Amino acid sequence: MTKRLEYMDWLRVISIFVVVGVHVVSKIINTGHVDEWEWQFANAIDSAIRWCVPVFFMLSGALLLTLKREDPIGEFLKRRLTKVIIPLIFWSGVYIAYKMFEQGESYTVGQMFEIFFTDDVYYHLWFLYVIIGLYIMAPFLKILVKNMDQKIFVYFLAIWFIFAGVLPFVPRFLEFTPALDPGLFQPYIGYFLLGAYLVRYPLPKKWLWPMLFLSIISYIITVYGTHYLTEQRGELDEFFYEHYRPTQIIISVFIFSLFQHLAPRLKSNPIITQLSLATLGIYVIHPLVQFYLNKFFNINETTVNALVGVPLVWILIFAISFFIVWVLRKIPGAKQIIP
Repeated sequence: MTKRLEYMDWLRVISIFVVVGVHVVSKIINTGHVDEWEWQFANAIDSAIRWCVPVFFMLSGALLLTLKREDPIGEFLKRRLTKVIIPLIFWSGVYIAYKMFEQGESYTVGQMFEIFFTDDVYYHLWFLYVIIGLYIMAPFLKILVKNMDQKIFVYFLAIWFIFAGVLPFVPRFLEFTPALDPGLFQPYIGYFLLGAYLVRYPLPKKWLWPMLFLSIISYIITVYGTHYLTEQRGELDEFFYEHYRPTQIIISVFIFSLFQHLAPRLKSNPIITQLSLATLGIYVIHPLVQFYLNKFFNINETTVNALVGVPLVWILIFAISFFIVWVLRKIPGAKQIIP
């Protein structure tokens, strides 16, 4: 159990670092042109790191759905939901204030409630809404995991892969809309269960090399697929960036399995532990750090040029975000908003 938690801590820290990177290069991808080398550079990075969010869902499922401790549903939901709902409410307020004072937006009280309940407060807060939904479903999914043998588990994941991963290609490239709705299997529930599956039935070590090969192919498809669709559309097309494309599922499984097999080498580290505890805090606060680094110090993803600016601002945003979270967690009661 200790080794499992250690590799999960390492994977969680690397994943949040990668999330920051996604939001750094996305500035170039969303504003640049496909023919510019900066856009192609950013696309090459972004295509390699989209696994970070699926892995977060897999980690949550791996931990919550394989727990042997049986808690009453009410107690479980109270403990888990308060850790997400309170930060969501607080940081939604922060980002509404940010949009009003920094972006010139204007909201009535009713509009504030509307954007909160429709997940339109700020682009990255969607993750918290999904986590809330998965936590609500977790007690029931845990029963499912407990009572499924490996054969049934694989069948379920295969159906999820087809519905969430493969079917969306049909209307996109064949101009044909199947009656079977891909939404029948919501993608993030699949990742949630996939994490639990890989804990119960880890991939054999001999599968890592084939999975690496498939991941490289998936990466190439993502790079060139995004380039091609964006060029055809005339603006960014994120079809291949979506977390539930088969390419992203393959890469996410490889990354998760790789860290499972690296577990004996990933020793306990106090810095990693502190970073792991600060993960959600870093997630909610880093867009503000990114904005104010640019506003006050003119440090952004194109400082000097993209080759310098991207890694520079990526590391700075991560380090400053962690420092702010570390300081806030020292304040009595602040853990409610920086879990």
